[in-house]
Amino acid sequence: MEKEMDMDVIEALKWRYAVKKFDASKKLSDAKINKVKQAIQLTPTSMGLQLMKFIMVESPEVKAKIKPIAYHQPQIEEASHLILMCRKTNVEPNDVDSFIQNAADVNQMEVTSKAMTDYDKSLRVCLSFPPEQQKIWMDNQVYIALGNLMTVCAVEGIDACPMEGFDRKKLNEELGLNEQNLDAVLIFALGYRSEEDYRLDFKKVRRPMEDLFDTI
Repeated sequence: MEKEMDMDVIEALKWRYAVKKFDASKKLSDAKINKVKQAIQLTPTSMGLQLMKFIMVESPEVKAKIKPIAYHQPQIEEASHLILMCRKTNVEPNDVDSFIQNAADVNQMEVTSKAMTDYDKSLRVCLSFPPEQQKIWMDNQVYIALGNLMTVCAVEGIDACPMEGFDRKKLNEELGLNEQNLDAVLIFALGYRSEEDYRLDFKKVRRPMEDLFDTI
């Protein structure tokens, strides 16, 4: 049975933690997964380009392939779902073309209008970034999506664990991501915490407010 949350966002953030052991018998409903997808779709990114792809993994067979690549972390197979949070390997002119066309259609404007041509020009600066700068920039966009996703999951009562501990090159090769012009940045495991998770007894530890904030 899915947990219904009745708390504000701060209480939800206090409730969440990076789950180390999921209850493999509990699966997220289609409604919960759809809410997660909507949250990802609405994530802000630099220039709004969303140069990313999110691969939802439900298949036990695919999870089994991923587990050794992720150093046999149990969350990989125990979680209800995994999301492979990927970025594009490089930015192409078509990425801007398609975005501008979509923006024009949504706003009922002509692509050739001054507003759209000015917008198009401002976006194309990313095409001139050196390759390494492009990669860092696009990696950062995935982390923006991660932050948004973790908050939404907390509010929705969905347990989660973001994971960087995997061989990025091997995962790309095993799942054929490079052929799709994709590079996996993060694995996001989500589902429901197990009552056997040792982290349940841990209190959340954060630095005090006075250490984190200054006012000038």
